[in-house]
Amino acid sequence: MSKYYGESERLLGTVFSLANEMSTGAIVFLDEVDSFAVARDDEMHEATRRLLSVILRQIDGFEQDKNVVVIAATNRKNDLDPALISRFDSMITFDLPDQQTREKIVAQYAKHLARSDLAKIALATENMSGRDIKDVCQQAERHWAAKLIRSQVPKDTEGTSLPPTEEYIRCADQRQKALSGILQKNKAPRSNWRPAALA
Repeated sequence: MSKYYGESERLLGTVFSLANEMSTGAIVFLDEVDSFAVARDDEMHEATRRLLSVILRQIDGFEQDKNVVVIAATNRKNDLDPALISRFDSMITFDLPDQQTREKIVAQYAKHLARSDLAKIALATENMSGRDIKDVCQQAERHWAAKLIRSQVPKDTEGTSLPPTEEYIRCADQRQKALSGILQKNKAPRSNWRPAALA
């Protein structure tokens, strides 16, 4: 991406051209494709419209005998331009993590907690993505560190150097409320949200 007029489209076109010229084949991976390939409307910025146009032309322009694969990833499939989605042969969606998977994710960040505590936090993070859970854990650690610095932790509390289960659950509740507010604004149920990859 570039701040200069027309430069982003030129760079993107160059990437696709190089991929097409590679004799051994190539994979072009477009991460967070929703950030520059949203559905076209009257409010779309002209630079974004031109970038989307380049992507559509380039994907259409690949010769069938070339070993070039285009993969795009998004957390917001509903925002993508329908013309872009139609150019991909397949779509893979990834479900939100289940209880057991959420426990494993929490365990990566809260290594000091017992398994029963991990299960409680996993329950509090239901319908959250792995990224949400990571953010909850990091927020709990920051809040706990701030309490330690301000001497807001009771002196008789054991293990005050690491956040207790309640701190993680409190941060998970805050995150759930924030996510609910975002989803109400977008009018999409959290249970229907799925990260997706297009290929």
